[in-house]
Amino acid sequence: MRKNMLVLLCVALGILMMSSVGVAGLNPGTGIKQTAHDLSVATGRGNLWNAGSNVDSLDRICIYCHAPHHTLTTAGAAAAGLTYYPLWNHQVTTAVYELYSNTPIGNPDIPNNISHQLNATLTQPGSISKLCLSCHDGTVAVNQYGYAPATSYNAGNVFITSQPRFGIGVAAQGGLQNHHPIGFDYGAVFAIDDEIKDPASTLIGNNPYGLTINDLLFGNKMECASCHDVHNTKNTGNKFLWVEDTNSNLCLSCHAK
Repeated sequence: MRKNMLVLLCVALGILMMSSVGVAGLNPGTGIKQTAHDLSVATGRGNLWNAGSNVDSLDRICIYCHAPHHTLTTAGAAAAGLTYYPLWNHQVTTAVYELYSNTPIGNPDIPNNISHQLNATLTQPGSISKLCLSCHDGTVAVNQYGYAPATSYNAGNVFITSQPRFGIGVAAQGGLQNHHPIGFDYGAVFAIDDEIKDPASTLIGNNPYGLTINDLLFGNKMECASCHDVHNTKNTGNKFLWVEDTNSNLCLSCHAK
């Protein structure tokens, strides 16, 4: 009887330890392991693109985006329109995006065309966003990675097709018309819109690092990483958000409504 109890206790302890490891990386700010950006086989997600001869024997996490050797060159980055390419190991999107616009220009229902101040400042997504879009726009395969020398696991045959893909519900694959705008000059919008907060403002909500809007702009522009900490290291919100959107804290950090 005592022996059976000991066995059950050991089994229960083992399950508890396994569940703790599995949950740890899912919590905001605890690192990339076990998050949606951990594409290793160990998470189960890696089985989608690591099959048969394509299995990475080292079961790595970082390799889908970064590598220490033979990554994207300066010339390759320039051709892709990138000015930032952190040892980038993944194929880069070449899509031209149609960005969000809230109303047609000249809409008589909007006094003084106040809603069009954003349209005048929009550009194509910047380097930071293009790195994200290389998977999330659905035009480049998640497993399209590995520069020279070519790797045996660079199959390039699995695309994001579900909720994480941008542009669902729009005519063109990868369209950004129904997503929060990116690639715009935040300061230019702040200068003409009294419902946009000063870029020196501190994010509201659980913000232990005292981050300001300025801290999260890239070349003064709003990009994907202005809302998302892709490595899950200094964020306090789920979905890699810098601050959790409880009570709309993330939205109201920028929007003075």
